Amino acid sequence: MIIVSLVPKYHDLASLLAKQLTAFPEGRLPTVRELADAHATSTKTIAKALDLLRRDGLIESRPGSGLWRAGRVPASTSAKAKINAFDFADRLCEEIRQGLHPWSANLPSIKEFATRWKCHPQTASKALDTAVRTGLVERYGRRHRPVRPRTQRKVTSPTLLCIGAADPAGLFRMDTDRESDFWRDLGSQAAHAGLSLVRRPWNGERILLDPSNVGVVASTWHCQEPVELRQELERLRLPVCLWMEEYTLQDTAPRKSRIQFHEQGYHKDVGALSARHLLDLGHSRFAYISPWHTSRWSKNRFQGIEEEVQRQGGRVDAFCLEGISVWDRLAPAYCDRRIGSSFPHALLGRLVEGSSTPIREATIHELGMNRTRKDMIPLLERALESGATAWIAANDVCALQALSWLHDKGVKVPCDVSLAGFDDTSEALRADLTSYRFASDSMARAMIRQILSSSRKPSVMRHEGVVVARGSTAILR
Repeated sequence: MIIVSLVPKYHDLASLLAKQLTAFPEGRLPTVRELADAHATSTKTIAKALDLLRRDGLIESRPGSGLWRAGRVPASTSAKAKINAFDFADRLCEEIRQGLHPWSANLPSIKEFATRWKCHPQTASKALDTAVRTGLVERYGRRHRPVRPRTQRKVTSPTLLCIGAADPAGLFRMDTDRESDFWRDLGSQAAHAGLSLVRRPWNGERILLDPSNVGVVASTWHCQEPVELRQELERLRLPVCLWMEEYTLQDTAPRKSRIQFHEQGYHKDVGALSARHLLDLGHSRFAYISPWHTSRWSKNRFQGIEEEVQRQGGRVDAFCLEGISVWDRLAPAYCDRRIGSSFPHALLGRLVEGSSTPIREATIHELGMNRTRKDMIPLLERALESGATAWIAANDVCALQALSWLHDKGVKVPCDVSLAGFDDTSEALRADLTSYRFASDSMARAMIRQILSSSRKPSVMRHEGVVVARGSTAILR
């Protein structure tokens, strides 16, 4: 004779779960799906059993925080507000304002955005529709792309006035790859927006505008009087974007400044990104080498490296000198009256009218670099003795000299030591040196959009670049 129990199965299951509650010392129960798998039953049966326990006051639940033993629900486990489509739209619009998306290229697809944002494709689609209504995104069939900015002023052949420091010959000064990259990218982005560039070196006098000017882009690089330049830019009645070399320019700006400030390479995130690259390769012992540690940019880079390495349980040591930049080493050579006697003999015959200046400049640069190499030797020796397997130099100039010194010492890069720099110069490319490339293209796009936009709210926009991995860094063996 078969006896059929009239008590539902979930009653017995509730009694069993009640006895097992003490098996969860932290108080949190497994999910309904996990309980169903553990007891070889359906989720509906588990849900009914949990309802009985909840009615008896043995368990508690809170939306978004799971199931808990009675009285054990932490206060911090309250449900968090979900990010909705409007938040994703704001995020996308901010990326466009920062110049992270080229105007001539389509944005990622809805499915790609859904994967990136970890949301449903319908949410991503709604976010893109919301961005379209802001005027920063336009639809092309099933794809979307950023709206290309256009000047609102009725000007024939609109121009963008570019202001920078003057070289000894009175021409527009561009001494580094980073500067050349920026002005080249600015010209390209301006052309896409229907603008042409007019470059004018600043000699300390008043900036005269032309009726065709729709805005001004200025740089404080190599500028002897950056505060005076900023004050002159404040006087202009046009939108101005300023690439500042030092933070102090923005700190001393008036409260109602009309200038949009931009910077790259001075915040600590630059160092953190380089450290993260080497940490991902398995390194934990780091050495930071800088002959220019008086400068704020060097201190910020080290701070970012230090915080990122320590967060991952590693160690970093600094080997630094109190200099500001490479120009500290060049200045004594410029003031040396015996500079003529230092010219290589092979070049003496070329000292004819019009050719002595470049030879003199090359000789001064070589003398300055020799001083830098000499000053760095004690730093490099201490870094090698520290046992660090990952070296990060303050810039590519310093990194390339470290690379040469390590080669002379018989230390193999990257087998024994991985080495990285900053600036991504042409010399770094030739030497296969891992370096940090600054976001000159996104900064140029952001400046063009700000100048042609109706918004005049002053701000500071910091542009994050990318680590370009090359043969000088490798996985730690």
